[in-house]
Amino acid sequence: MARTVNPTAEAERFLGALDEKSLALDAAIAHAKSGVAHSSFAAYKTFSDAASDFDGFCILIEYRIKKIPGDAERAGFESRLLTARVHAMTRMLKASIELIGAVANQKELPLGAKDVFLRELRSIYNLKNTLSRPPFLGQLPGDTTHDLDLAEKILREIIDKAPALLELTPADPEPA
Repeated sequence: MARTVNPTAEAERFLGALDEKSLALDAAIAHAKSGVAHSSFAAYKTFSDAASDFDGFCILIEYRIKKIPGDAERAGFESRLLTARVHAMTRMLKASIELIGAVANQKELPLGAKDVFLRELRSIYNLKNTLSRPPFLGQLPGDTTHDLDLAEKILREIIDKAPALLELTPADPEPA
């Protein structure tokens, strides 16, 4: 027998769970910043996983909200989801900028630094592009505009220096 689902109740339940995921993301961001500042990249995986989990959950909620029959009620849920996403993405952008800065400031890069650097480069690029377009544009807090400008500068700097930073040339094979 098929289960009857109330789309409104389900969307409400999922948005409540999204609040919990947002708190977990905040904790993971704080932990990752602390770890990277102390040359430890183990906590970074938790941050990366929490960010991915939050994004994936937002996709599920978006599809649940589309099932709500009333336009006005659906619009209210869409607005709540947008607010939650903007809030989380602005925190992720700020964290990515700080993490990539922390990696760049390391005197000696420990194992895992290149992976963090590349993931955060992609994250900054994706977040900058997403937050610069509707429906997010116009919903951003004032300091996020500054972060978007900073992200653009970071991306340009990294792209200009990419061959040296990422060692894109193949290593010479060792003689046999």
